Amino acid sequence: MVNLIFFGSSEYSLIILKKILEIKDFNLLAIVTKPDKAAGRNQEITANPVADFARQNNLDLLQPQDFDQEFINKFKELKPDLVIVVAYGPPYFNQEMIDTPQFKVVNIHPSPLPKYRGATPGPWQIINGETKTAVSFFQIDALPDHGPIISQIPFDISPIETATSFYQKAFNLAANNLETVIKKYIYDLQSTTHSLIPQDHTQKTYFPKFTKDSAQIDWSWDISKIERFIRALNPWPIAWTFVTNQQSQKIKMKILSASTTNQQLIPNTVQIEGKKIVNWSEICKYYTINKN
Repeated sequence: MVNLIFFGSSEYSLIILKKILEIKDFNLLAIVTKPDKAAGRNQEITANPVADFARQNNLDLLQPQDFDQEFINKFKELKPDLVIVVAYGPPYFNQEMIDTPQFKVVNIHPSPLPKYRGATPGPWQIINGETKTAVSFFQIDALPDHGPIISQIPFDISPIETATSFYQKAFNLAANNLETVIKKYIYDLQSTTHSLIPQDHTQKTYFPKFTKDSAQIDWSWDISKIERFIRALNPWPIAWTFVTNQQSQKIKMKILSASTTNQQLIPNTVQIEGKKIVNWSEICKYYTINKN
């Protein structure tokens, strides 16, 4: 029996968490996720999907603000054999925490590390026109996305991929291979088989996290890249541009989907700031897209 702690905070983390609960040789000691926070226009205190799931299923839940000594002491008291991390983000594990479990800390990252390190590997791979990728199991060290590779499982990026479909594909693939990968990893460690592969850090790439401001469309890009940018930023933060209405007012417009034809980008579904989502064809005669 492997006693483990799970760290995760996104809806995609849940895919792995649910699989952990199905594996009979895994005993989940606790779930660690981000504290509940204010969200939405009304700033209501909201739990992330992992916290919500833990409470609904009466699972032991920890929500530290950071990895202070009080939390580290609690973490050590649980005596995990293994830690699995999926889409948790900072704060990062220090060496004391890494060395606590016998089998260390394993992270599942949806890119072919060392390429696409960082918090938003999915969107950037779509934007950059990648067609093949992998989900990486690796052993965490003191630097983000830096530790040795345990296993990499390849998959294709489709021509219609969105961030949502990319992450669902990556983490479902990871979940389907989780038991095999982790059990082999533990067996190798116990038998002192040296199966970990150091990352080639000369090949590392890193792309920044998106904000609402950085989701603005750059019309100097070629049309195919803009179309990929729109797909990649769905469902968040959603690509946007300025439009001008018939009163010559400059307004933001989100583009949720688009297509290309005759070297032109045609918006499909859009949302003028403060209005509902509509088809561009319904409103295009009232607005002009600013491409300057």
